[in-house]
Amino acid sequence: MAQVLDATTIINTPSKDRKTYSVTIKGLFVHLLDILFTDREEARTYYASDLSIHMQKDIGLNR
Repeated sequence: MAQVLDATTIINTPSKDRKTYSVTIKGLFVHLLDILFTDREEARTYYASDLSIHMQKDIGLNR
């Protein structure tokens, strides 16, 4: 299946309400610590049946 996209029709509007930050080693380290050592109250369980049939076919669970 061939798909074509005309790149001249893409309109990129920069968002003025979001602040951008530069990436630093210190910021990445703090983010990593936040991911690894933050306790989450909700359980991390995922069920394949919650996915749509299309997604299940994409990852090979259904034929």
